[in-house]
Amino acid sequence: MKINKNIYVCMVSLLLISLSSCELARDLDDFEPNYALDADAAIVDEASAELALAGVYSGFRQRSVGAGNPEIYYIPSLMSGLMLNSSFYTNQEMLGYVNNAPIPMNASTGLGAYSGMYDIVNRCNWLIEKVSLLSDTDFDTPGRRAEILGETKAVRATANFYLLRLFGQFYDTDSKYGITLRLDPARSNEALPRNTVAEVYDALIADLDDAIANAPDLRAKYYTNKTYARALKAKVMLYKGDYVAAATLAGEVMHNSGGSFDLAPDYAGIFADHTSPALFESPEVLFGSKGEPQAGLGIGNFMGFWGVANPAFKTFGEQWISVDGQNITHDGDRIAQTTREDDLNGLLLSDKYRNRDLVGENYEMIYHLRMAEVYLVYAEAHARSNNSVTPEALEALNAVRTRAGATTTGEDGFETYPASISLEQFLEAIRIEKYIELAMETGEEWFDLVRYHFIDGFDVTLVKPTATDPDKYILPIDGVTIEAGNNVVEQNPGY
Repeated sequence: MKINKNIYVCMVSLLLISLSSCELARDLDDFEPNYALDADAAIVDEASAELALAGVYSGFRQRSVGAGNPEIYYIPSLMSGLMLNSSFYTNQEMLGYVNNAPIPMNASTGLGAYSGMYDIVNRCNWLIEKVSLLSDTDFDTPGRRAEILGETKAVRATANFYLLRLFGQFYDTDSKYGITLRLDPARSNEALPRNTVAEVYDALIADLDDAIANAPDLRAKYYTNKTYARALKAKVMLYKGDYVAAATLAGEVMHNSGGSFDLAPDYAGIFADHTSPALFESPEVLFGSKGEPQAGLGIGNFMGFWGVANPAFKTFGEQWISVDGQNITHDGDRIAQTTREDDLNGLLLSDKYRNRDLVGENYEMIYHLRMAEVYLVYAEAHARSNNSVTPEALEALNAVRTRAGATTTGEDGFETYPASISLEQFLEAIRIEKYIELAMETGEEWFDLVRYHFIDGFDVTLVKPTATDPDKYILPIDGVTIEAGNNVVEQNPGY
């Protein structure tokens, strides 16, 4: 029964796959996948729209050929130094990420990240176009048409945001080096020029506003929802530099989301149960991609094979920040709880994913956004918007630490931060907290380094000595893609 279901979903997924990015230099008229249906005839009612929506979500899954592996999440952690390439991947491309000098041509992993996200965008565009042509009377469930559009736009915003921060100068709203926005289905191999960073932010915000208004309150944590859309918008506004809006949105998520969305009481418990669907029910998760038995998600089975944790991460939590003579360590036992040494080779792996070494029932999740990150977005945005360590910002940061076991005795060790902490120390404490809390999830620690460099003049080489060239803080658009599009897409500076 499972096989038949997967084939059925695959049929609609194939329907939604067209031109993911301009490196595929042939017309759609020449592309006839097996079992494909004509898009105009396939999405005609609620049932067919739901099946197409399943195809949209499946774009985050691993696929054995071409785009769809977890490069988009792993590359940033190679750039930050949190992860290292494994002994199976010692090619020029992997070493380029590790050494902060990405290669600009024939980078299959980078191209996989790029085209994989554009594939999701294009699936969204097909669904949005066809559902928009239907009426509410074509749907049996009242309001479901608007909900599907809201869900889909939240997914499209997610994919475009991932593209912007890895391939565009997301840190400069005046930059012309955004990404190519595709808001309509790709029907040919025509390449489109890049949009400005400001235009991309406007498109992200428009999609997320629609999702906030129309997406469901909650179907399950592996579907987008209003709360996720609001939280992602808070994160987008933080990246954009609109700290007042970021703090307001994050605060709404923290305080007005109900019991379905909250800090989980136990950090390690978020990732603990890989043998049942309970993994997908944590209040901590705002949206995560779901992997079931026999349906590879794409992170866990690459952990240890594609990349490994840097051995230095194991003892990173023992380092400290000194505040008024109090030595406050970075961590208690979060790192120890969520990493392990491989029994065969001693490599340090993440225990957040287990599908490489569990047999039988095995469940995985890609954690696109968790509540702890919302608290830390709020803490940073509230402090930056007030140019001071406000009580509200300090409370948000300390809430994440308290959940992880920090005490409030005011002594040395794994403690909450005192009100006497300076703004500079506070911002650094947030960056370190995210480094530990979100380790090996979506590479957030790298984008924090980049943001802090351009906002505060932070010296990234203090964390990653090879990261000497700010032009190389974002990836190149692969030269194969640029050439296939007749050089319509402009390359990033420095490449």
